[in-house]
Formats: sequence, C-alpha cells, structure tokens
Amino acid sequence: MDNIEVIMLVCQILNPQVCEERHVPIQFQGPLSACVWQAQPHIAQWTLEHPKYVVKKWRCGIPGADGQPT
Repeated sequence: MDNIEVIMLVCQILNPQVCEERHVPIQFQGPLSACVWQAQPHIAQWTLEHPKYVVKKWRCGIPGADGQPT
C-alpha cells in the first residue's frame, strides 16, 4: 500500500469566495495516476460529511511533497 493524499480546493456553499485546501489521506496500490480513480469515493464521502462545502477542484499528491506537514 502506498500513502497518497487527495488535495481538494473546497469553498463554502453560502460564501463561495471563502475557500481552503483540504488534504485527505488514502491508501492504495499502483501508480499515482491511478489515484484519479481511487480518489473519487473518498471525495464523495468527504462531501457527504461536510455539506456546507463544495469541492471546486482536486488532485492527488504525495504527503508532504508540497510543503504541507505530513
């Protein structure tokens, strides 16, 4: 299993100019490009758990690769 994270730009539904980046760790086997398929259920689950936000865009990354603490 590899540690990968889904990095989402999420914005408040009632205040769409207020956005922030959220990191959701996931585990899967395969190349980073496979994360495109693996991430979708995790994004859907996050959206259900955070109904006041909308996901504007997302990508997959390696934890800590963009300077964020792991």
